[in-house]
Amino acid sequence: MTHTSVRVSVCLLLICCALPLMAQRAASADGVVPAMVKFTGTLNDINGKPLTGTVGVTFFLYKDQNGLAPLWMETQNVQADKNGHYSVMLGSGTSHGLPTEAFTAGEARWLGVQPSD
Repeated sequence: MTHTSVRVSVCLLLICCALPLMAQRAASADGVVPAMVKFTGTLNDINGKPLTGTVGVTFFLYKDQNGLAPLWMETQNVQADKNGHYSVMLGSGTSHGLPTEAFTAGEARWLGVQPSD
């Protein structure tokens, strides 16, 4: 191999290694928080039996696992099937969706789910 082909090969190798890193940095730098997030769950009553039909559910977003004051909350009516399974779009209860400021620190958040009695 000539010196020129070695240099070209090394340059191509470096470019191929750097592109994924640059793409990863660009994706995290955007920090785009979606206005809505799909969430699925199962609702059970106090005895462990599935809740079915239309159920009012309040969703809470906390800073940490022991969260006392929620960063965000939203109540929606969900349609639970015969096993209590449901799907919801968090943030769809308001025109502005989920609060982007709750996610700007890049830290984990905790979701609380409370069905109405």
